[in-house]
Amino acid sequence: MKIIEFNPESQSTAFSKDQTGLNDIFREILPVIFHKLKNKLTPIIGYTEILKSRTRDEFFIERLGKIENNANELTSMLNILKDYLKIEAKPKRAGNLNHIVQKLKPDWQRTASENEIDFLFNLDRNVPNMPLRHGQIELLLLNLAANALTSLQMKKLPPREIQLNTRLEDHQVKLIIRDSGMGMEQNELNNIWAPFYAKFQNGTGLGLLICEKIIANHAASCQVRSHLGVFTEFEIVFPLPEKSKKRKLKSQRMNQTIKKTKEDS
Repeated sequence: MKIIEFNPESQSTAFSKDQTGLNDIFREILPVIFHKLKNKLTPIIGYTEILKSRTRDEFFIERLGKIENNANELTSMLNILKDYLKIEAKPKRAGNLNHIVQKLKPDWQRTASENEIDFLFNLDRNVPNMPLRHGQIELLLLNLAANALTSLQMKKLPPREIQLNTRLEDHQVKLIIRDSGMGMEQNELNNIWAPFYAKFQNGTGLGLLICEKIIANHAASCQVRSHLGVFTEFEIVFPLPEKSKKRKLKSQRMNQTIKKTKEDS
C-alpha cells in the first residue's frame, strides 16, 4: 500500500519549498517553449500525412505512421504540461463534491456502457458544502476515472466495475474511487507520483502529477491501495473548515436534544 500526505501549507511533493522562485520562472518561460515546440511539431504531422497519402509502399507507410504517432504523443504531452502549469491556487468558492460528481455522471455512464463496464455511485447525502476549486476537482475526477477505465479495458475477465463513493466521516469528506482492474505491484505504487512514470503504454505519466497538485491545493491527503490483478483504490480526504465542524456539532447536539425531549414526553 502506498500512502501520500500533504502538509498543511498545501505544498505538493512535486515541488520543494526552496524551489518556489525557480518554479515561478519556469511558469513564465515554459509556455513560450511549449508554443515554439508545437509550432515545430505541426508541420511534421502535416507533412507526414501528405507523404502517407502519396505512397503505396507499406514499409514507408509503417515508418511514417510511427513518426506521426510519436509527434502526436509529444503534442499531447506538451498540452498536459501546459495544463499543469495553469493549476494555480485560485480562490476557492463554496461547492459540493456530490454536485460535481453528478455533473460528470452521464458521460461516465455512457463511456462505461460502451466498454461493458459497470460504473457504480454511492454518494453520501450528508456531504456538506465546502470551499472548492471546481474546475480542478473536475480535472481530478476525470483523470482518476480515466485511469480506472484504462485499467479495466486491459482486463477482460469479470468483475469489471468502477465504484465512486463520497462519505462524511470524522469531520472530513472522503472521495473514494475504486476499480477492479489490473491493480499494481508495490514497485509500481512507489512510482505513481513520479513525473513521466506511466503504467499504461500510451500514458504520458503526467495525469497523477496533476492530481497530486490539485489535492495539495485543497490541503487534502491521498491514500492509495492496490492488489495486483484485483483492484486499485484512491481515497482522498478533504478537511472541513472549522466553521463547518462547529455547525455539524451544533446540529448533532440539537438533534440529540430533540430526541431526548421526545423520549421524555
